[in-house]
Amino acid sequence: MHSKMFYFSGTGNSLAAARSINEKLTEKSELLPLLEYEDSLGIKADRVGLIFPVYCHRVPRIVKQTIQKMEFMSSPYIYAVATHAGKVGQSLFDVQALLKKKGQTLSLGIALDMPGNAVVIEPDIERERLSLLDQRATRIAELVENQEKGVPDGKNSIKEHVRNHIVGYVAWNYVFAPKRFKVSGDCTGCATCEKLCPVNNIQLVNCRPEWKAKCATCLACFHWCPSEAIYMDNTVIHKRRKYHHPDITVDDLISTRQ
Repeated sequence: MHSKMFYFSGTGNSLAAARSINEKLTEKSELLPLLEYEDSLGIKADRVGLIFPVYCHRVPRIVKQTIQKMEFMSSPYIYAVATHAGKVGQSLFDVQALLKKKGQTLSLGIALDMPGNAVVIEPDIERERLSLLDQRATRIAELVENQEKGVPDGKNSIKEHVRNHIVGYVAWNYVFAPKRFKVSGDCTGCATCEKLCPVNNIQLVNCRPEWKAKCATCLACFHWCPSEAIYMDNTVIHKRRKYHHPDITVDDLISTRQ
C-alpha cells in the first residue's frame, strides 16, 4: 500500500500529531507538508491523510488551496484529523465538500484536542491534552488501518456556516490582519520568522520583519520568535503566552518550508 499523509503546522501541533499517528500505523505513510503549490499536485496513493489545525472553526486557507490543487489518480481512502483548541466547527465538513468537488470522499474526519495558537488556555489543560496525544493517535491509527468510515466530527448547519463565515472574515481581515503584527526592540534580526512563514509573507527590512498582505494566520512567527519580540496589537492574544509543541523544533518546521 502506498500511503501519503499531508500536514500543515504553525505551532508544531499538527506535525506532532501526524508523526504520532504515523508511528502507530503498520504501513507507514510518506509525510508531506501542505504548502503553497503553484502547479497541480498529483496524488497517487491508496490512502491519504490530511492533518491540519482549525482556525476560527474553519480550514486554514493554505490547506483549502492545496486540496483544490490536488489531482487524484485513483479513489484512495481519505481521512482528516483537525487539531483544535476550542471547537472544530465546520472545518471537517469543509474538507468533505472540497474533496467532493474532486470526485473523492472523506471517509473519516476526526477532531483532536490540542493547545491552541490564539485562544488562551490554562497550562494544566495544555499539559493534559499533550499527554493524551499518544493515546488518541493510537486510536486514530486503528481506525485508519481498518479503513473505518463515519460522519465527520463537528457541525454542518446553516447557522454554523453563517456564524463561522462571519467569525472567519472578522478574524482574518481585522483581528489577525498583517497590520496587527508588531516588533519590539528585543528583535535581533535572526530571520527565524521569515524562514518559518509558510507563505513567504515576512521579509526582513533593515534587519526587522515586515509583514505583507497574504498572512496564513498560523502565528508561527509570534510563537517561535526566540527573543519573543513579535506581538500582536489586538485584545485576543495580547496577553497570550508563547507556545509551540514540546516535541517539535523550529528546525523541524523550517525544513518543511524550503
